[in-house]
Amino acid sequence: MLVFNQIRRHRLRLAAVSAAACAVAVAGCGSSSNKPSASSHSSTWLEFSECMRSHGVTNFPDPGAQGGINLDGTNVNPFAPGFRAAQSSCHKLLPGGGPSTRPATEQQKQQFVAASECMRSHGVTGFPDPTTKPPTSPRGYSIIEGIGSNLFLLVPSTINPSSPAFQHASKACNFH
Repeated sequence: MLVFNQIRRHRLRLAAVSAAACAVAVAGCGSSSNKPSASSHSSTWLEFSECMRSHGVTNFPDPGAQGGINLDGTNVNPFAPGFRAAQSSCHKLLPGGGPSTRPATEQQKQQFVAASECMRSHGVTGFPDPTTKPPTSPRGYSIIEGIGSNLFLLVPSTINPSSPAFQHASKACNFH
Protein backbone atom coordinates (compact mmCIF):
# COMPACT_ATOMS: atom_id res chain seq x y z
CA MET A 1 0.00 0.00 0.00
CA LEU A 2 1.36 3.43 -0.92
CA VAL A 3 1.55 6.21 1.63
CA PHE A 4 0.62 9.71 0.48
CA ASN A 5 0.63 11.77 3.67
CA GLN A 6 2.16 14.75 1.89
CA ILE A 7 -0.44 14.55 -0.86
CA ARG A 8 -3.33 14.32 1.56
CA ARG A 9 -2.00 17.19 3.64
CA HIS A 10 -1.73 19.47 0.62
CA ARG A 11 -4.77 18.39 -1.37
CA LEU A 12 -6.88 21.11 -2.88
CA ARG A 13 -10.16 19.84 -4.19
CA LEU A 14 -11.98 22.08 -6.61
CA ALA A 15 -14.93 22.21 -4.23
CA ALA A 16 -12.53 23.55 -1.63
CA VAL A 17 -10.62 25.86 -3.91
CA SER A 18 -11.93 28.46 -1.52
CA ALA A 19 -8.78 30.49 -1.62
CA ALA A 20 -6.72 27.66 -2.98
CA ALA A 21 -3.46 28.74 -1.54
CA CYS A 22 -5.13 30.14 1.57
CA ALA A 23 -6.72 26.79 2.38
CA VAL A 24 -3.31 25.16 2.60
CA ALA A 25 -2.22 27.80 5.08
CA VAL A 26 -5.01 26.90 7.47
CA ALA A 27 -3.87 23.27 7.59
CA GLY A 28 -0.51 24.26 9.01
CA CYS A 29 -1.85 26.53 11.74
CA GLY A 30 -3.00 24.11 14.40
CA SER A 31 0.33 23.03 15.88
CA SER A 32 0.90 25.93 18.23
CA SER A 33 -0.21 25.70 21.84
CA ASN A 34 -0.83 29.47 21.86
CA LYS A 35 -3.81 29.47 19.55
CA PRO A 36 -5.21 32.89 18.78
CA SER A 37 -8.73 33.71 19.85
CA ALA A 38 -11.50 33.54 17.28
CA SER A 39 -11.68 37.34 17.13
CA SER A 40 -7.93 37.81 16.53
CA HIS A 41 -8.00 34.97 14.00
CA SER A 42 -10.89 36.63 12.13
CA SER A 43 -9.08 39.95 12.34
CA THR A 44 -6.02 38.38 10.66
CA TRP A 45 -8.19 37.00 7.85
CA LEU A 46 -9.88 40.39 7.44
CA GLU A 47 -6.48 42.07 7.15
CA PHE A 48 -5.53 39.52 4.50
CA SER A 49 -8.75 40.21 2.55
CA GLU A 50 -8.19 43.95 2.70
CA CYS A 51 -4.59 43.50 1.56
CA MET A 52 -5.67 41.34 -1.39
CA ARG A 53 -8.17 44.00 -2.47
CA SER A 54 -5.60 46.77 -2.10
CA HIS A 55 -3.26 44.77 -4.35
CA GLY A 56 -5.74 44.55 -7.21
CA VAL A 57 -8.03 41.59 -6.44
CA THR A 58 -10.98 43.96 -6.06
CA ASN A 59 -13.68 41.30 -5.60
CA PHE A 60 -11.77 39.32 -2.96
CA PRO A 61 -14.29 38.42 -0.20
CA ASP A 62 -14.13 39.07 3.52
CA PRO A 63 -13.61 36.07 5.81
CA GLY A 64 -16.47 33.98 7.12
CA ALA A 65 -17.50 34.00 10.77
CA GLN A 66 -14.98 31.25 11.60
CA GLY A 67 -12.17 32.88 9.62
CA GLY A 68 -10.96 31.50 6.34
CA ILE A 69 -11.89 32.66 2.89
CA ASN A 70 -14.39 31.06 0.52
CA LEU A 71 -13.92 31.95 -3.14
CA ASP A 72 -16.82 29.82 -4.40
CA GLY A 73 -19.10 31.95 -6.56
CA THR A 74 -16.81 35.00 -6.49
CA ASN A 75 -15.18 34.70 -9.93
CA VAL A 76 -11.80 35.11 -8.20
CA ASN A 77 -9.24 32.92 -9.95
CA PRO A 78 -6.59 31.82 -7.42
CA PHE A 79 -4.29 30.82 -10.28
CA ALA A 80 -4.38 34.14 -12.14
CA PRO A 81 -1.12 36.10 -12.18
CA GLY A 82 -2.76 39.09 -10.44
CA PHE A 83 -4.03 36.87 -7.63
CA ARG A 84 -0.64 35.25 -7.21
CA ALA A 85 1.12 38.63 -7.14
CA ALA A 86 -1.32 39.96 -4.52
CA GLN A 87 -0.98 36.78 -2.47
CA SER A 88 2.79 37.10 -2.58
CA SER A 89 2.49 40.59 -1.11
CA CYS A 90 -0.14 39.64 1.48
CA HIS A 91 0.83 36.09 2.52
CA LYS A 92 2.59 37.38 5.64
CA LEU A 93 -0.85 38.25 7.02
CA LEU A 94 -2.10 34.66 6.82
CA PRO A 95 -2.10 32.53 9.96
CA GLY A 96 1.14 30.58 9.92
CA GLY A 97 2.55 32.83 7.19
CA GLY A 98 0.65 31.14 4.39
CA PRO A 99 1.45 28.17 2.19
CA SER A 100 5.00 27.13 1.50
CA THR A 101 6.60 28.58 -1.59
CA ARG A 102 9.53 26.17 -1.40
CA PRO A 103 9.88 23.71 -4.24
CA ALA A 104 8.63 20.17 -3.70
CA THR A 105 11.21 17.61 -2.67
CA GLU A 106 12.26 14.71 -4.85
CA GLN A 107 10.41 12.37 -2.47
CA GLN A 108 7.20 14.38 -2.91
CA LYS A 109 7.61 14.24 -6.69
CA GLN A 110 8.03 10.47 -6.51
CA GLN A 111 4.89 10.20 -4.34
CA PHE A 112 2.84 12.12 -6.94
CA VAL A 113 4.18 9.92 -9.75
CA ALA A 114 3.42 6.79 -7.71
CA ALA A 115 -0.11 8.07 -7.03
CA SER A 116 -0.74 8.60 -10.73
CA GLU A 117 0.60 5.17 -11.67
CA CYS A 118 -1.40 3.48 -8.92
CA MET A 119 -4.65 5.19 -9.92
CA ARG A 120 -4.18 4.16 -13.57
CA SER A 121 -3.24 0.60 -12.62
CA HIS A 122 -6.49 0.40 -10.64
CA GLY A 123 -8.69 1.36 -13.57
CA VAL A 124 -8.77 5.17 -13.65
CA THR A 125 -7.75 5.62 -17.26
CA GLY A 126 -6.49 9.03 -18.19
CA PHE A 127 -5.34 9.85 -14.66
CA PRO A 128 -2.61 12.44 -15.25
CA ASP A 129 1.03 12.50 -14.31
CA PRO A 130 2.11 15.41 -12.11
CA THR A 131 3.21 18.66 -13.70
CA THR A 132 5.45 21.51 -12.60
CA LYS A 133 3.09 24.31 -13.59
CA PRO A 134 -0.14 25.32 -11.86
CA PRO A 135 -3.30 25.64 -13.92
CA THR A 136 -4.24 29.06 -15.24
CA SER A 137 -7.77 28.51 -13.93
CA PRO A 138 -9.51 25.94 -11.71
CA ARG A 139 -12.11 25.40 -14.45
CA GLY A 140 -11.89 22.06 -16.15
CA TYR A 141 -10.48 20.15 -13.18
CA SER A 142 -12.17 17.88 -10.67
CA ILE A 143 -9.12 17.79 -8.38
CA ILE A 144 -6.22 20.18 -8.07
CA GLU A 145 -3.42 19.22 -5.72
CA GLY A 146 -0.25 21.13 -5.15
CA ILE A 147 2.88 20.89 -3.09
CA GLY A 148 5.20 23.85 -2.82
CA SER A 149 5.65 26.06 -5.82
CA ASN A 150 6.44 23.48 -8.46
CA LEU A 151 4.42 20.27 -8.17
CA PHE A 152 0.80 19.89 -9.21
CA LEU A 153 -1.58 17.05 -9.89
CA LEU A 154 -4.37 18.31 -12.14
CA VAL A 155 -7.18 15.80 -12.55
CA PRO A 156 -9.43 16.84 -15.45
CA SER A 157 -13.16 17.14 -14.89
CA THR A 158 -13.64 14.25 -17.33
CA ILE A 159 -12.58 12.05 -14.39
CA ASN A 160 -15.31 11.85 -11.75
CA PRO A 161 -13.89 11.47 -8.21
CA SER A 162 -17.31 10.26 -7.03
CA SER A 163 -17.46 7.36 -9.49
CA PRO A 164 -17.21 3.83 -8.08
CA ALA A 165 -14.06 3.15 -10.16
CA PHE A 166 -12.33 6.26 -8.81
CA GLN A 167 -13.42 5.51 -5.24
CA HIS A 168 -12.14 1.92 -5.52
CA ALA A 169 -8.78 3.06 -6.94
CA SER A 170 -8.53 5.84 -4.39
CA LYS A 171 -8.98 3.39 -1.54
CA ALA A 172 -6.52 0.88 -3.05
CA CYS A 173 -3.92 3.63 -3.55
CA ASN A 174 -4.58 5.35 -0.22
CA PHE A 175 -5.38 8.47 -2.23
CA HIS A 176 -7.91 10.23 0.00
